[in-house]
Amino acid sequence: MKRVIAVISTVAALASLPAPALAAAPELRTVSLPFLWPTARLYDVTADGAGGVWVGGVQGKYCLRWGDLCPVYNDGNPVVRRRVGSAWKEYPINGWAGQGEIARIASGAGETWIAGGPSASGSSSTYMARFDGSAFQQVAAPAKYVTTLVTGAAGTFASAWDLDSGNGLFKRTGDTWTAVNVPGVDYVADLQALTASDAWAVGYKDGLQQVPAVAHFDGAAWKSVPLPAVTENDWFRKVVPVAANDVWGITAKRLAHWNGTAWTYIAAAAGFPDLGDLTVDSSGTPWVVAEASAPPEEPPYRYSGGKWEAVTIPAGTDVHDLAAVAGGIWGVGTQGDGPAAFNGS
Repeated sequence: MKRVIAVISTVAALASLPAPALAAAPELRTVSLPFLWPTARLYDVTADGAGGVWVGGVQGKYCLRWGDLCPVYNDGNPVVRRRVGSAWKEYPINGWAGQGEIARIASGAGETWIAGGPSASGSSSTYMARFDGSAFQQVAAPAKYVTTLVTGAAGTFASAWDLDSGNGLFKRTGDTWTAVNVPGVDYVADLQALTASDAWAVGYKDGLQQVPAVAHFDGAAWKSVPLPAVTENDWFRKVVPVAANDVWGITAKRLAHWNGTAWTYIAAAAGFPDLGDLTVDSSGTPWVVAEASAPPEEPPYRYSGGKWEAVTIPAGTDVHDLAAVAGGIWGVGTQGDGPAAFNGS
């Protein structure tokens, strides 16, 4: 009887212990935005290095349709806002002329740059500017059309092209741009660095089809890095280095990881459309979103514990760009017919 009582007492004691906490499901919630003229869109969100974010887009854009045509339209006006604490702050965009949108924001190592122009979110930017702490000051682009803009520990870079010189990668050196050759990468879609001597460039190599391509900078030279073979047309879009032996990237079809020795591919979540953006949170977990124009609309996903987890977002919303800050994730996209910003973890 004593043994039975002891067992019952033990079971009762165990039952009274609190259940182990379950990991919180990933979730993003909408954040209030400043007034923007309709129709407005946000295309890019970037961490500002101080706990906040920059967002870029357009406002006042419209099209009066006649059948399939758009005889009366307005390309709108550029939008750049910075989240400082719980408020949004606006800064002058000097040198901007005419209509258009801010499609690209790059911030890192104390530098912030923007690029935009008419319909820039769907093609190339013709305007570039650098933030001087109180306003954006226009800077001449290295070529007429800018398609990639990044800044960080290794410097400020832009992929740009024109009809005369073709496409190239350029690095900001003083007040000028210097052409950079990246072996094995014909087009650089992204370039991110841990330090000035540990940087990664990703994009594609041309041939019978475009194939993913990666190169690494060791402080002295860029060197092509081998990748697993792919059979279909594909290319790298984003890269996020976390440590020398922990680098994440995405192609249109795959998540990719560098472990210090080799790159491996991880299939996207089943049924997920082309990947559009990637960020890595403070725990080292990668988050992805679909390309903005890729149907069907899908929520963001994160890759945790060797499996994909869908991120909960409010009904009627869509997220198409991400940025990680200390302790959380920011996103931009749409809510109904309007722009939306998101925050969560």
